[in-house]
This record gives sequence, C-alpha cells and structure tokens, in this order.
Amino acid sequence: MTFFLQKKDFDFLKTQIPYAYKMVTNIKETDDKVYFDVDNVSDFQDEITMETVDSGMDNDDTVNKKGREMYFIYDTLLEQKRMS
Repeated sequence: MTFFLQKKDFDFLKTQIPYAYKMVTNIKETDDKVYFDVDNVSDFQDEITMETVDSGMDNDDTVNKKGREMYFIYDTLLEQKRMS
C-alpha cells in the first residue's frame, strides 16, 4: 500500500521508529510530502504501536511528546488505509 506523510513526520518515522521504517520501500519526495510503500501494513502498524509503548510513554504510562507524534503518524496512516 502507498502512504504519504509530511516530510517532517516521515523524518520522525525514520529516526524514531526504525523497525517500522525498515518496512518502507519506494520512497519519493514531492514538495513537502513523502510517498512510500509498505507491503505488510499490519506489521508496519504493529511496529509503530510497539515503539509508542516502549518509548512514547513515561514511567506512569502517560503519553509524552514523542508518543503524541507517534500517535499522530499512526492515525494519519490509518486514515489513509481506511480511505483506500
């Protein structure tokens, strides 16, 4: 499936959610958007979720700034999946 993110969000995915990023192929930048393919969308979403739990929450299981960005990316991609 082909997705797109704003460049800043894609860069966050690349640096902060590396196991999900490893599933990304066919990266194409257009203006401030990055289009990319993911073959196994379910595993890709799982990796984002696991990283959110691992590093996107503080010790009290409260979502931190990093976690909010991860949730934003997850929700953005989920909406694109639903629209396809």
